[in-house]
Amino acid sequence: MNKFSLIATSLIFAGNLVAADSSFDEAIKSGIVSADVTLYGERQSNSGVTPDAGFTSGSIGLSYETGVYYGIKADVGFRANHDFSEVENGDYGEDIKSILHTANISYTNKYFNLTVGRQEIDLEWMGDFHEAVVLGTNVIPDTSVVLGYSNRIAVADVDAALEDFTKFNNDDGAYVFDVKYEGIKGLVINPYYYNADNIASWYGLKVDYDNDIFGITLHGAKSNEDVLLNDADIYHLEGRTNIAGLNLSLGYISTDNNSGAGSMTSIGDNINPFEDGNQVYEADADTTYLNLSYDLNGFELGALYGKTDYSTNKEKELNLTVDYSLTDNLTLGALYVDVDAENSADDYNRVALTLQYSF
Repeated sequence: MNKFSLIATSLIFAGNLVAADSSFDEAIKSGIVSADVTLYGERQSNSGVTPDAGFTSGSIGLSYETGVYYGIKADVGFRANHDFSEVENGDYGEDIKSILHTANISYTNKYFNLTVGRQEIDLEWMGDFHEAVVLGTNVIPDTSVVLGYSNRIAVADVDAALEDFTKFNNDDGAYVFDVKYEGIKGLVINPYYYNADNIASWYGLKVDYDNDIFGITLHGAKSNEDVLLNDADIYHLEGRTNIAGLNLSLGYISTDNNSGAGSMTSIGDNINPFEDGNQVYEADADTTYLNLSYDLNGFELGALYGKTDYSTNKEKELNLTVDYSLTDNLTLGALYVDVDAENSADDYNRVALTLQYSF
């Protein structure tokens, strides 16, 4: 990624910089520190001959963001996870103790913002943490444009083993071009294009519309595959509304008959609504789901139920969630997952609890 770092550095320091937002010392002293301490545990009951599984773990996260100095700021963050117990050896996964998931420098002016280094990315098909160069601009009225390149990806969750940065696509990485137009109230039009050399390129269009009464999502994407025998596609339709404080959404997802979602899910995804959703992106999969959420006296209650028909098989999944803020900084969350698979020996249910203190 040296060539991209060199280009980024040149862009940051080239041209006329705006007046200083603060002195260098003030930028460091005015930085923002955030942290969390999390305890997590899960138990999974499996049908058939598969042994039951589960683990308990702890996680500590710490992040620091400097103030702004001549449009420049820096971010750094790490997470350390540790498993305390396992029902069966290997249930927790690879035991990577800590990861520096964020380490970047960014420059912002009234025309664009540029971030170079390890950073969290949340785009339609690019998620988690990446070693990347990301350029964003809003010079077009009511429109934001993102150009990005990433060649390494990592996962740093509080409820699973850490996944260290690994090269994507043999260090050739992937490029993204993402546009969002919001010139009409309540409407977001989001065309995008991704390219991973020698793996696939994919493109799509997502349209969201929301008002005080209802909302709707229309989304379609298609890939040109270099490795798979057949190209892939996926379509997503969702309608949502609020009735007396009850948030309700009904959705439908359909994938290509031969390749499913193909390579599009290789560096992140945002369509699968389930906690697991094992078959959503498989070939010839049609998924319908109903999602409900309600806030009751500080308890955030959620219920998601859906069915995926794939080929001549089917799988059903139920997710139940409860979240409650014990204090302004201390939260408790509970999760229940029940999967009814095509083969009854593959059925399972899982219960998880999360206690987190953050500031």
